[in-house]
Amino acid sequence: MGRLLELLFKWRSEVLLVFLVLLALGLTVTQSSHQKAIWLSSSGNVMGSIHRFNSNTAAYFTLKKRNNQLQEENAQLRASLYQAQFEKALIDGSFASSDTLTPYEVIPAKVVKNSVLRKRNYITINKGSKQGVTADMAVTSDQGVIGIIEQVSENYSTVMSLLHEESSINASIKGSAYFGSLVWNGKKLDRCQLSDIPKTATIQIGDSIVTGGMSSIFPPGILIGQISQFSVPQNSSFYSIEVSLSNEMPNLSQVYIINHRDQSERRTLESLNDE
Repeated sequence: MGRLLELLFKWRSEVLLVFLVLLALGLTVTQSSHQKAIWLSSSGNVMGSIHRFNSNTAAYFTLKKRNNQLQEENAQLRASLYQAQFEKALIDGSFASSDTLTPYEVIPAKVVKNSVLRKRNYITINKGSKQGVTADMAVTSDQGVIGIIEQVSENYSTVMSLLHEESSINASIKGSAYFGSLVWNGKKLDRCQLSDIPKTATIQIGDSIVTGGMSSIFPPGILIGQISQFSVPQNSSFYSIEVSLSNEMPNLSQVYIINHRDQSERRTLESLNDE
């Protein structure tokens, strides 16, 4: 208390000046209806601005949380969709009788690094073994296929992009039983090539190319792109097909990791046939 009095005494001139200013302002406002109206209007504007600032600030800090919630919900919906696509493939006869009806788990993630200018391009995402990610899981986005998990650390993973010279994805023409291998020739960032489609297949520009489901990595029916051009090379029984990718590979942000829960069991079983 003594310290406070000492400070007030030391700054008595300044304190007196502030007191007189506030007193004069108060008298001006209370004695003049015009000034009172101006004061109320100004104070209302100030308070309104403060409330708006507080509201916008609160909305900003909750936006990230809400965005994560929406991505988690989207992941659950995608898992249900992939399961439905798998079941439809079984019903349509697109799978062999040895395939099992397997549920999928979908893990949302974000891209933290993405290379596109090399022959062997990789994408780094912010989910790893701590979140249940392992090698050989599929990675997609809202627009379609992106690549396959290759290396995993505790909290990060690297994805072999579609734009990688060693990438090979089982793909098919939507609505048909024909399937082949989707590869990248290293030339264009928005084009891949589909091989092994026999020239007896009826195709046309604009046909959708989707995952074929013959591998244990991708669910069937996930969009890859559309046929942009095709031809039949001389003395060949197969088409040369160029596919325009549905994803803008240099512009990736949010992605989804697909865990095919029975992948290990299936691979172990199939490896016995190779021995």
